[in-house]
Amino acid sequence: MKGYGTYCPIAKAAEILTERWTLLVIRDLLAGARHFNDLRLSIPLIPPATLSKRLKTLQDAGVIERVASSGRGSWEYRTTEAGLQLKPFLHIAGEWGQRWVRSQLLRHELHPSTLMWDIHRFINTEHLPRKRTVIYFEFDDLRRMKRWWLVIEEGVVDVCLDDPGHDVDLSVYTDLRTLTEIFMGDLPLRLARSNERITLIGASELIRGMSKWFGLMPFAYVKPRQLAAQ
Repeated sequence: MKGYGTYCPIAKAAEILTERWTLLVIRDLLAGARHFNDLRLSIPLIPPATLSKRLKTLQDAGVIERVASSGRGSWEYRTTEAGLQLKPFLHIAGEWGQRWVRSQLLRHELHPSTLMWDIHRFINTEHLPRKRTVIYFEFDDLRRMKRWWLVIEEGVVDVCLDDPGHDVDLSVYTDLRTLTEIFMGDLPLRLARSNERITLIGASELIRGMSKWFGLMPFAYVKPRQLAAQ
């Protein structure tokens, strides 16, 4: 990235952080992504070559480090102290974005991979049974990437695009926009069910408790400016 040619600390930070995709990469690393393929899943539209470049830039800047992954024969990325200090900055950016430039959830802004990665990050595992729990999601309006599984075991949530081969405890049938609206806090789960925009089939305890274990995005509480002014 071409520099700004000034000593200003804001400019120096912008030289690292404002390249396209960079803040999203940092966001997901701070949220628990560790491997290259994790980032490809959570940011599906980024070209692999571009992702490699952004990771290299962040390494060179000391924001992240690459270390050998134990037991996987691969590499993983972790945020350094410099990277961890970006957490409040990203939180403020998220609040600002939700309040002032809120997405209207246009079709081109919706992607099942991004949504399912986000959902799996915020599952409240303490409200799920202690045994392994498998939740199946099917988007009835998609042709590709329409089937997803969440496997929750010992407090760890894995998101799978391929059938993990376990018995399913709860099946969720809906469309991409509806589940996005629920996750964003725009559509209460109760209302989505009563309007038949989402169908739940499976263990009654999981259905009754879904409003507790299905976590919303962190900025769901932030009212967009146009709504706050009403």
